[in-house]
Amino acid sequence: MAELREMAREDPRVGFVDPVPMPEICRRLNQYDVGIYLLPPVNFNHEHALPNKFFEFIQARLAVATGPSPEMARIVEKYSLGVVADSFEPRALAEALEHLTDDSIAGYKRASSRAARELSYEVSGRVLLHEIERLV
Repeated sequence: MAELREMAREDPRVGFVDPVPMPEICRRLNQYDVGIYLLPPVNFNHEHALPNKFFEFIQARLAVATGPSPEMARIVEKYSLGVVADSFEPRALAEALEHLTDDSIAGYKRASSRAARELSYEVSGRVLLHEIERLV
């Protein structure tokens, strides 16, 4: 963390925020516009990951920017939540972000808001519990 802070010391676009308790994550994230998740597929789990942070971005009603992870990209594209980079290279993600406008970000945030209920634990958790009960 010290190394990252030093690298960003003179860049006013970069800030570091203190950690917040889990129940406050989405409320705090909502202050921002775009959630970014870049996870190179170094193994099977990373390739097919659907991390909590990804869903926190949606629950916070953010636009989403991600690398071409198949599962995250599928959801971003299905619900029109944001942009998917062409590769896992940071430059590819930067290029995807450069195409965002105030209007496109606002549209992605509205789409995220519409998708938030369907992609919540309250809805998808019921499906999971039903399948567990069926198997038991």
